[in-house]
Amino acid sequence: MKVRTFAALAVAVALAASGCGPATSYKYRIAVIPKGLTHEFWQSIHRGADRAAADLGKQGVAVEILWDGPAKENDSSEQIKLIETKAGMGINGLVLAPQDSLQMVKPVQQVVAKSIPVVIIDSGLDKEALAKNPDLIVKYVATDNYHGGQLAAERLLKVLNDAGIQDQKIVLFRYAAGSESTEQRENGFKDAIDKAIADPKPGGPTISWLSDNQYAGATVSDAEKTAGPLLSGFRDQEGVGIFAVNESAATGMLNSMKTLGLTKKFKYVGFDSSVQLLGAVRDGEVDGLVVQDPYKMGYIALWTLVHSLENYDVSEGGKTLSTGEYVVTRENLDDPKTKELISPELQPNRIIMPPEYKKH
Repeated sequence: MKVRTFAALAVAVALAASGCGPATSYKYRIAVIPKGLTHEFWQSIHRGADRAAADLGKQGVAVEILWDGPAKENDSSEQIKLIETKAGMGINGLVLAPQDSLQMVKPVQQVVAKSIPVVIIDSGLDKEALAKNPDLIVKYVATDNYHGGQLAAERLLKVLNDAGIQDQKIVLFRYAAGSESTEQRENGFKDAIDKAIADPKPGGPTISWLSDNQYAGATVSDAEKTAGPLLSGFRDQEGVGIFAVNESAATGMLNSMKTLGLTKKFKYVGFDSSVQLLGAVRDGEVDGLVVQDPYKMGYIALWTLVHSLENYDVSEGGKTLSTGEYVVTRENLDDPKTKELISPELQPNRIIMPPEYKKH
């Protein structure tokens, strides 16, 4: 008997060591597919979704997250393949950040046709498609990107004004056509600048566009290839203020400004954060970053989707749920609220107040 007991124990130990022990029993399998995997923004969304799954588990609802995304943020075909693959794996729900607002409509329609509910994050689907079928998605959880663009314009004009610059020349460094979130930022920024141009203050500065038609592309390297020649074309100008609309565009522009020695000459505001960009804010090379709350975005998206599956009414407040946008400057960089937003180490300690949905 002792031999058998020892043998059984040995098998159990071996199975545990090889990861072949009893599998966790999940009530729901949720696929979370971002636009890409490399940016700190997406990693924060992943951490937020994981936190929501852990909190739901404490309530007796076990959730498995299937996290996967394209290697590049301009590879819509790869994202579509991932959607199709995950839908074929028997998932119970999908959280998706669409690379392209129009191209992702059909894949989402196909997923929903299989009775798999979808929550959209970060970038919206085509507005016309949603107007025809509002129930295509459960919820759209995102930053108010138009307002984020307005905040960027306000910050850039402020630092130009504070520097006493009377002839202000504005540069908008765009991201990519079809990316709904960044297009909204671009629109918010451009409308705010256009308003300032059309309604000048008595005795105030003259504001004009220097460039608003250049696109950074999907990677930092792509952004640098565009930013370098762009900056070289007006490096001798004075009073230049630049806005770059996402993490890769902002990083590529910053790198090019450093290469050309323009970080102290031009005023510069970016969107999103990373270790490098935050360091540049501290060093005075970036005059401000408009940051989102991706941790909360990932958390609320998963929380809402699972509550929908649990037969809660998640319709309160409409289809869109904003997670907020904030301006980070050298002055508030070390504020506790700022640190909670941008620090991976502090994010797990945050108190997230999710919507209080009611049972149907």
